This record gives sequence, structure tokens and C-alpha cells, in this order.
Amino acid sequence: MPAATLHLARAATVVAAFALFASTAAVAGPVADNAGKAEQALASGDTAGAIAAFDAATDAFWAAAPLTFRVATFATDVKGFGEYTPVSDATFHAGDTVTIYLEPVGYGFASATSDAGAAQYKVSYTTGIEIRTPGGLILGKTDNLGTAEWSGTAKSYQVQTAVSVALPSALKPGSYLLLLTLTDATTQKSATATLPFTIAG
Repeated sequence: MPAATLHLARAATVVAAFALFASTAAVAGPVADNAGKAEQALASGDTAGAIAAFDAATDAFWAAAPLTFRVATFATDVKGFGEYTPVSDATFHAGDTVTIYLEPVGYGFASATSDAGAAQYKVSYTTGIEIRTPGGLILGKTDNLGTAEWSGTAKSYQVQTAVSVALPSALKPGSYLLLLTLTDATTQKSATATLPFTIAG
């Protein structure tokens, strides 16, 4: 999974978004304070200072945000962050293996060490699924589908996750819901994506 890239051309817009989040969600000072510093630094031409303040605002925002998803969709051809083909018609057959592409927000970073002994950051989730009828009847469930991990030398706020799920072969034609839950190993934050799908007749 590729590392994040900071695009300075968009920094003022992102800073404004941080400030709006801070004012509407009543988040304590670090998000708004550092967002303001970044905006001031950009205006004065202090690129290095803007980056440092932007990073501090991002860290504070990320820590305060609940675990949630920018994107949660059935997909194919997943290659990296933002590199996937969404499935427009979530119609499958019983027994098919499907892929869910996720872009989580609000996960934590743990300290780690590479095989070469270099300091790294690590993102790790456990995954669980449920398959339900639209009326809420649980047809299948596991709380330990597997673990998804990413590591890098710098924090990345663009870590995607792709989870493969084998649909039960006993599903009859009709409409269903797939609930995929990620639990962040570092913060213990948890989020569930609910994806409707259909089993073809």
C-alpha cells in the first residue's frame, strides 16, 4: 500500500476543512490551532512551516476522528489506494469470492521495526463479517476473518484495505446485506460497513 503524498496546492483547502471540523465538532485546540498556523505559514511563503503545522493538524484530526470509511465498496482489480474498479451491480452467485475495497479514516499508528532494524509505523486491523437478510436475520458470522496490516517509514493517511470474502454456497437467490467490521489494533476503534448485494437466480 503506497505512502501518502502531501499536495501543497490543495493545502489551503484542506486547512479550511480542518478548521470547519474543529468548530463544528467541538474538537479541542490542536486541530484548529495548527490548521491556522499552516494557513498563516502558506500565506507568508513559509513552506516548511506550513508542512509541519499541517502534519500536526492532521495528527490531531486523525486522533480525534472516529474510525470510519471514505470508501467502502465491492471492487475488482485492487492495486493500491484509489486504484480499483468499483462493482456497479453487486449481483453475485452463491459460493463466489468477492472483494471489498475500504479507505479507512481515523486509524492509529503503532511503533514498529523493519527487518533491517529501521523505525517504522504500523497500521493493523482485525476483520469480521456478518451476512444478513434485509430483515436482520443473521445467516453467517465470523469475528476473526483475518488481519490486515500496513507499515512504512512515515505515517500514511492513505492506507487502503481489500478484504476477500467467500459467500456461503447455501445462499438462495435474493437480497442480502454483508456487514464488514474493522477493529483498529492500536486504538481499538471499530467501524462497520454495510454493503447490500444480490444472489442471482
